[in-house]
Amino acid sequence: MKTIIVADDSHIIVNIVRKAFEGEYNVLSAENGAQAIELLKQNNLDEIVGMLLDLNMPEVDGFAVLEYLSNNNLFTKVPVSIITGDDDMDVISKAFEYNIIDMLKKPFTVDNVKKIVEKTISIRSINNM
Repeated sequence: MKTIIVADDSHIIVNIVRKAFEGEYNVLSAENGAQAIELLKQNNLDEIVGMLLDLNMPEVDGFAVLEYLSNNNLFTKVPVSIITGDDDMDVISKAFEYNIIDMLKKPFTVDNVKKIVEKTISIRSINNM
């Protein structure tokens, strides 16, 4: 079963994603950027079809994860979409400086999260053709 990584310190967000894709994808979660980077290191990247990444997390934030992905040339292997409650245009602009697919603003619905995950995953399929 293919895997989606959800890096968000909100258990509610993680549970929404987990329920939305139950039986369809294996959903791995990280509460901070350090855990997200560990998940990337410990799992077969061919099995990871996408990542939903919060920018504001404790200890290590989402930008550190974006930097890790960029420095290791992983954006083509692991497409990333951002989930954030941040309205700061500087933060949003900074996120789009990386090779992210899209951004989903909190709060969101299950339908919204399904659409962004499908979009994120479809980019990986295109990259692997």
